[in-house]
Amino acid sequence: MADENVRFFGNSISSDDWRAYDVDKQFKLASAGEHACSEADVDRARTWASTKTPAVAGGVPDASSPYRPIVDSYEIRVLEIKPGMNGDKLQGSLHHCSLELKGRFAVSVDQDNPGTPVSYTALSYTWGPPAFEGAILCDGHRKAITTSLEAALRAFRRKDKPVVMWIDQICINQEDHREKEQQIPLMTRIYQNATNTAIWLGESTSDSASAIMLLEDVRKLLQFTERDVEPKEFERLCLPSPDAEVWKALWDLFSRPWFTRLWIIQEVILSKDAWVVCGGDITKWDVLSWACLHLSTCGISRWLTQKFGSNDARVAESRDVCQSAWRLGTLKMSFESVSVMLFDLLVESREAQCYDSRDKVYGLLGVCQDSDRSAVKANYADTFSNVELYRNLTAHHPSGDPTGWRLAVVFTSIDHESPDLPSWVPDWRKTRRTASLEYPTTTRAVYKASGRFKTAIGKTDVVMDSQRPGELRVRGISVDTAVRMSDPFADCHLTYTNPAVSNKALFGLFGFVRQLQEYPGQDTVFSAFWNALVAGKDESGMAKAPSSFEEIISLLLDATTGLSPSLPGQTYSVRQRRPVGKGRLELGNLASRTPGKTFHEVETAMARAVTDRRLGITSRGYLGLFPENGKTGDEVLVLDGCHVPFLMRTAGTNRRRLVGECYLHGIMQGEGVENVDRLEEVVVI
Repeated sequence: MADENVRFFGNSISSDDWRAYDVDKQFKLASAGEHACSEADVDRARTWASTKTPAVAGGVPDASSPYRPIVDSYEIRVLEIKPGMNGDKLQGSLHHCSLELKGRFAVSVDQDNPGTPVSYTALSYTWGPPAFEGAILCDGHRKAITTSLEAALRAFRRKDKPVVMWIDQICINQEDHREKEQQIPLMTRIYQNATNTAIWLGESTSDSASAIMLLEDVRKLLQFTERDVEPKEFERLCLPSPDAEVWKALWDLFSRPWFTRLWIIQEVILSKDAWVVCGGDITKWDVLSWACLHLSTCGISRWLTQKFGSNDARVAESRDVCQSAWRLGTLKMSFESVSVMLFDLLVESREAQCYDSRDKVYGLLGVCQDSDRSAVKANYADTFSNVELYRNLTAHHPSGDPTGWRLAVVFTSIDHESPDLPSWVPDWRKTRRTASLEYPTTTRAVYKASGRFKTAIGKTDVVMDSQRPGELRVRGISVDTAVRMSDPFADCHLTYTNPAVSNKALFGLFGFVRQLQEYPGQDTVFSAFWNALVAGKDESGMAKAPSSFEEIISLLLDATTGLSPSLPGQTYSVRQRRPVGKGRLELGNLASRTPGKTFHEVETAMARAVTDRRLGITSRGYLGLFPENGKTGDEVLVLDGCHVPFLMRTAGTNRRRLVGECYLHGIMQGEGVENVDRLEEVVVI
């Protein structure tokens, strides 16, 4: 460890009570022949077994395979990992168990010990590249496995006793689609009945131990801090200095592939006792989750992303792993009391990855509400495509909605073009390119584009036709047409240092708007411009943009263009009009605490609103933000109960394709439908 890390950990609060967790002690792997069941559970298991008639598998067993058929709907396999030394080959045996009884155990259904409680440790890990170059000898059969799993098995294998684990790659016959379909509904019980869960991040590195120790300390040191912490304050709070190597070690830990997997969501939520293991280093999941909450709350996770993320291709989208981890921890804590819709989980897990795109849905069935789980059945048949799955799921979501608000959730999930899907179906194969304008529920306090056409109990906004599964019939009205579009804005960097040279995005936005001399209604060109830059919202995306944004944008705009005023109707605050040296607001002030905080809020809000969108002007003279794939001639529609308008493209007689959500300054509070008596049917294909 570098000297600064040694000093930190030597003086840290954790130096007195840091526990060097041991895999054999604090985290006890389930072992063959051992269980922690009460006598009552043992009696339950034996009684249950005595009432069961052994199921008989049809057909002739495959002598070349380690797999005996699974014949009961609650039946699973567990792997007994034989003891061995470091260099020994991996060996194991598969045992059949039932999860029909609820509890922290399974019940053996093997012929030699039926009714015996079986404890097992569930494994959460990443498969890695689909190259099966590792191996385990399983009941005399060589079973090819991924190298990442082989490393995990070697780490968990004990020298003196067998270990029992449930591992999807081995315990499910991955070549048998029917078996996979039967096992997926059991995922809830598999992880809930496990003695504990091992989250395998991979083998240790020279600095992974220090990263895990830092998580322990962050959890304690920042638990009562609810404000942003500047890097210069780190050492005062007993954190490592901003230049300490341990921060890079923490970033590298969060950049491991496990954090990008989709399946980990239900594995973590369902696990009763989850531990994070990195080589020989270990900590509890709760420690990691709470540490990530504090890192996010204090702004340190954002600092980590800015410091290490820009040159790291693994996080090209600047995905905040800390936020993802603590949100996952929140879902885990509320799982027993809060029922989450499958569609909402899909939106939350948009960045998560899996090899089979159908698993974007199937991998969440264990933690969604019962009505969604019963409506979606796992189907791995080659004839059942992800297109059909995504379409069926999307059609199901608004169909059971008594209020009509789910339509907006579906439509605001579209920010891409996928020719093989209906335009109203989100493509879960793709990560989201833009920050949604409407999806957070609190946004309903910001936008009200549908005006008096609100959601209501008993209202039906969506009509599906079983004879035309690619069509969705909604109610709405066309209020405008796009007549000019800018190029998409990919880099929305904003700075107060040499803005005339460095603020290329702001200058490009200004260049598109500068031809406007007047604006409809009570707004000016400048008020429409600055609101469009942030989509009328603050940096959180959940509240209306404060008036302080107007002052900062006015200052930066003139400094970028060299003009004053830059746009018609531009405003200047009292501070901007003061003489130089007499309290005037200048660029240098943006480095100070209060103006600097507002500047960073504007920067965040602008990046959220503008990135991968276009500025556009409509036939009625309105200025707004449009999807990247928007074109001139596309129509702006307000839909029944939706709080943002949508851009749509004519696709034949009375047919339209959804392009995406948009922000049009001047109609976001219902102005576009003030004189509309009734809405029309809109057929979206």
